[in-house]
Amino acid sequence: MGKSSLIGVALVVAWMTPSLALAQQERAGQSGRYLGAAQANAPAAQAQGGVEDFVERFGIGVQGGVGLDPELIVFGAHGTFAPIFHPRVEFRPGIDFGIGEVTTTFGVNLDVLYRLPGSAGRWRPYFGAGPNFALSHRDLDLDLDDEVDDDVDGTNRFDFSDTDFESGFNFIAGARATGGLFVEMKATAYGVTNIRLLVGFNF
Repeated sequence: MGKSSLIGVALVVAWMTPSLALAQQERAGQSGRYLGAAQANAPAAQAQGGVEDFVERFGIGVQGGVGLDPELIVFGAHGTFAPIFHPRVEFRPGIDFGIGEVTTTFGVNLDVLYRLPGSAGRWRPYFGAGPNFALSHRDLDLDLDDEVDDDVDGTNRFDFSDTDFESGFNFIAGARATGGLFVEMKATAYGVTNIRLLVGFNF
């Protein structure tokens, strides 16, 4: 190889060295930015993972629907613990709120459910029962003007100062889909007697 060729190679190497160093610095900077973003998102990812673990561990679910006699809009949440004493038995404690024209309720339910054996298809029927403990507030003087202005006669829908505490017993019949959706009828006797038609989802 002649002197001119060696000089040419040296010039090419000298010209490419700063470009390679600059490219390496840019890659290092991008890696640092990605690492910083991942570290910044780590607490959020941990919190999300913690919530998902909690929901899965305790079988959290929600439900809503209508109550009949008295007429109520009902919504609530529950947890699920299974199996209990038997592979098809589960314990489902929960709370629910009911809001009606003259009635407001808050209930605690300690239901035990039994999934029927041999069920085929997407929907699996179940039935259950359990005690119910409820606070109920009824205001027969409540009207639309009172809902807008509570100062008319001191009425407040969520004022439980004049509240009855009653215990009852739930009877449940329902069906659950494989994806977590369920529909059920819940009737409460001996306490705040009520029939509720509910739709819910188990996460």
